[in-house]
Amino acid sequence: MRQIDSDTTAFPAFQVLPEPQLVFDPIDPTQRHPHPLRGLAQFGPYSKRLLGSALSTIRLATVTPAGDSAKLAGLVEELAASHKPRERPAYLPKFPGFAEVFGAQLALSGTSARLELPADLDQAIQRDPDPHRALAEALGRAIGQLHQVRSNFDVAMIYLPSRWEAAFTGRADEDFDLHDYVKAIAASRDLPTQIVRQDQALDYFCRCSVGWRLGIALYAKAGGTPWKLADMQPDTAYIGLSYALRPDSLGLPRFVTCCSQVFDADGGGLEFIAYQAEVATIEGDNPFLSRADMRAVMARSARLYQDRHAGQLPRRLVVHKTTPFKDDEIDGCFDAWRWNPEEAVSGGAGPTHTRSTAAPWSTSAVPRSCCGSKGTRQPPSAAPTSSRSSVASRGRSC
Repeated sequence: MRQIDSDTTAFPAFQVLPEPQLVFDPIDPTQRHPHPLRGLAQFGPYSKRLLGSALSTIRLATVTPAGDSAKLAGLVEELAASHKPRERPAYLPKFPGFAEVFGAQLALSGTSARLELPADLDQAIQRDPDPHRALAEALGRAIGQLHQVRSNFDVAMIYLPSRWEAAFTGRADEDFDLHDYVKAIAASRDLPTQIVRQDQALDYFCRCSVGWRLGIALYAKAGGTPWKLADMQPDTAYIGLSYALRPDSLGLPRFVTCCSQVFDADGGGLEFIAYQAEVATIEGDNPFLSRADMRAVMARSARLYQDRHAGQLPRRLVVHKTTPFKDDEIDGCFDAWRWNPEEAVSGGAGPTHTRSTAAPWSTSAVPRSCCGSKGTRQPPSAAPTSSRSSVASRGRSC
């Protein structure tokens, strides 16, 4: 019997994928670059031509500890200046200054949108057995005040000094994260926020890195589009699913909410859905939806897409999920979106699956595929495949 050389039959250890091209102009297709920062420095943001003078000035509200307003004012002034990289020189180009990159100015809003938290908050955080509650309540009140003057600013910057770090998370038996809490209550008021931590922004040694990170975040949250993926398939919808688990009265994990966010092919966020599931299976710390619950989540997502696209459904659907898809979840997706089931369904954080069945209905103008976090689409005739998802795809989807 002939012996097979294992070296000639082994699969490659890895595969290098080319960086996707990014486009920086809605009209000129030559304004593209694989590097987001170098593309911005060379061409400017994608929405510059579209928005024009509508985004010539980005107005910033501020929320700071008592007496610290000047620190955010200094940071805004610093973003107008040029900075050279002091880390990751192969990736970070020189930051030319916010106005030169984005074609817009940063400006602090008037006094009604520049808030300082109570002077006794430091003592409350130090003495309170639950310091996160004291800080969360103070920030909640500040966000409520900003909501009253929402027309006076575009983005609210919230400064969190390092001395408050003990209040950024809850106790070990609590599922509390200050960042998530602030984002949730601000989103409910349609209020874009940018949290500025002392260690990650004000004191970070590479000011070039801060300029790029914070500049892109402020521009995007003010309504601008820095770039878009080039050569995207039109009529595609992307859905990210995430879950919230809380202990019940017995201390056992209980599924609470499935969160879904729908994006179109241009990467625009359409809307956020929070759905209370009636039936869920818990495996370890991972919840899995029933067929009925997944159908309900997908049906709501479909309605959101249709509302923004004149009643049309996408021809292709990509669903990202932090856990593998169960058969009931896949069936629920098919039930809600009513696409051609000859197309592929890929799993989430686990193996990729392809299914094939007969389609008894017309498939014109309906979704063509559903993919999990792996994002691999197989043709209808392909055999089932299995592969591991990337680290990035196992992060937060929504």
